[in-house]
Amino acid sequence: MALEVMLMTILELRQKTGLSQSKFANKFHLNVRTVQTWEQGTRKTPDYVVWLIEKVMDLEEQLDAQRN
Repeated sequence: MALEVMLMTILELRQKTGLSQSKFANKFHLNVRTVQTWEQGTRKTPDYVVWLIEKVMDLEEQLDAQRN
């Protein structure tokens, strides 16, 4: 039996950051149009991209918690 991992969507991740599409794209070195097509469902976000962004965001949260 395969282990299924529930990944957030790019839209959910962006909303969690509170960033605009443009700022989110810039932060993660993505093309803003790509972010738009992923959010609109025109193109599927590769799972590895979502996973990597989630990991970066988790690490940023951990670092922020350690600083405070």
